[in-house]
Amino acid sequence: MGGRSLLALPEGFNWFLILVMVVVSFLVLGACIYLLIEYQHPEDRNQAWFPKIIVIFSMTLAIWTVLLFPADVANVNACASNISPSACHYTLPMTQLWYAVFIANLVLVFLIIPFTLFFYEADSDYTFCQKVKGSLMWTAGFLVFIILIIVIMYLLIGYVVYPTQQLTSGVRSLNLMQELSATNSSCILPLTSNTTNTTVLDLQCSAFGTTFKFNNWKLRVSLPVYIMAIQSVLGWLLFLVFAGVGLLAAPIDWLQEFLGRPKAVITKSEYMRRAQIIAQRAKQIMNMLQMLRRGDRDRRWRSNFQKLQREVALMEDDEYQLERVFPQGEDGEVRWVLFMLGFYLLAFMSFLGFCLTGCWVAHMIAYMLPPIPLSPLLNTMFVVLDDVFPLFGTAAFALFCLYLMAVAMKGNFMLGLNFLVIKLYPMRPGATMMSSFLVNTALILVMAPAIVQFCAQAFAVYADGTSIFDVFGNQVMYLIGIRYIYNFNIFLYAMLAVMVLAGIFLAFRGKKVWKRRNPMEAYAMID
Repeated sequence: MGGRSLLALPEGFNWFLILVMVVVSFLVLGACIYLLIEYQHPEDRNQAWFPKIIVIFSMTLAIWTVLLFPADVANVNACASNISPSACHYTLPMTQLWYAVFIANLVLVFLIIPFTLFFYEADSDYTFCQKVKGSLMWTAGFLVFIILIIVIMYLLIGYVVYPTQQLTSGVRSLNLMQELSATNSSCILPLTSNTTNTTVLDLQCSAFGTTFKFNNWKLRVSLPVYIMAIQSVLGWLLFLVFAGVGLLAAPIDWLQEFLGRPKAVITKSEYMRRAQIIAQRAKQIMNMLQMLRRGDRDRRWRSNFQKLQREVALMEDDEYQLERVFPQGEDGEVRWVLFMLGFYLLAFMSFLGFCLTGCWVAHMIAYMLPPIPLSPLLNTMFVVLDDVFPLFGTAAFALFCLYLMAVAMKGNFMLGLNFLVIKLYPMRPGATMMSSFLVNTALILVMAPAIVQFCAQAFAVYADGTSIFDVFGNQVMYLIGIRYIYNFNIFLYAMLAVMVLAGIFLAFRGKKVWKRRNPMEAYAMID
């Protein structure tokens, strides 16, 4: 492990760690509130407060879950190296905190968010009691289905299997080694043996095996740990796609945003011209909507309706961008300066993103994928940084973990919940309804345990001794039905494959253009 915190007491308690966690927690909360304000649809402003509270808390909890891992490392490092871990009085009860955040994650994903989504999307003609009743019925059915799956799986295959080598306890003389070697036996020499006045043949084995026999040790895992494992597997199915896309797409998209930034505020006449084009497109979309209302709801109608939804999304995006390049009001100049500073922040994020993505890919190739790691790589870097200053290694560790969450969220916002060519619940700046927020926040929450498990596997050397590593490194990796997925690195190879495909797509993707085609050309005319 790395160095110890300079502000830690001998028994391992560290007030500075608590202060840092409180400050970071409020920063994360502020960032999530800003994200909600930046993406929310104008129709949801000053209303839908309960869904907004759920979204902010859920998104904050997802990021807290990932950042709890660096806190776990700092908590272990706070204990002096000359004190046994079992005798150390730690700053934070990490095992209890991990159980709390995973249980809260489970409750939000499978209970509170579904209820809120059903309530938000209920028919506007329903009364409040009718909305609550309908939402409770749908949520209860969904929850019972999930509980049955988890309980049945736990009762049938909720075991860990550890490979063991059989050794027979006892004492045997080394003059029998020739006989034992004929049967491929092993011998463990006692550490206290004195070889100065004793011949080798007079030494004795403290334990020996007759045939190097390997057995499997099967144990029932606790229900909370099994639930955490199931959460991790479900999260991996989303994480490998969204993070695989985001690892390259995030820094490339940030760079394109910077390179395509407006050089100056457009003139008022240009603003009026573009606004008139948007108004004409809005009128055309309204005409198409009237035609769809009079048409028969067949396959052709559904295709036209999907195209109409895409055109509405494009129009809303153009309106949002137009308002940014022509800020109005008394604070227009201030808004323009902040707008431009945001692009330079994106340029820095792009540079940092390329560096972090390269480090992650190199670490996976050198440490995570080979059966015998070629190099500890980032683990060594964290230890060296801790030797320079006790908190540098933990801060760098937190940066790499947080970057995974950032690119996973970026991939989620870019892809959304897609079914083939149908995009449901999209995330668009300035045009995102609360239903989209709730669904995508649930997806981010599901990914959080997978990110923690991925970091535990990637930084097994640096994070050794932490509470969460005991769960993911010593139990989840040996669960029946799950261990083969991790042992053969199936998720890792799949994520790298997605990243390569995303890179190929981004290489051939053209630049974004502001002008859109005539929306009437996108539809088959309806008589």
